[in-house]
Amino acid sequence: MERLKVFVERVSESLGCYYHLNGGGYYSLKKFESDQKGQMAVFGWVREFKRGDLFRIETYEGLGDRAGVSDLADEVRKSMYIVSKNIDPDGKGTRILFNVGKGSHGEDYQKAVRALRAIRGLK
Repeated sequence: MERLKVFVERVSESLGCYYHLNGGGYYSLKKFESDQKGQMAVFGWVREFKRGDLFRIETYEGLGDRAGVSDLADEVRKSMYIVSKNIDPDGKGTRILFNVGKGSHGEDYQKAVRALRAIRGLK
């Protein structure tokens, strides 16, 4: 079975981006090769979803809307750990999720990569 780190390496290569392991066992996808907060341009997060034998890639819905790819998302969720609901009453931290099966190179993987490429390309 594909491991999270191998999947993140594959996604980052497909996107032409960098990644960073965060506390809590998830990875950040970022535009710049920096570990300095505020200088990485993080645009997504990847984690393993153990119950579904899949990986979950998350990004802000606002970025998806700007890139015109929010409709490709598998799920939309109000802010939880990305931005606290207490400091985000308007839901600007709402996130979109892409679910990709472990080892997948198929439509679920291609859809996520297509959306994240568009988001990564935003200025």
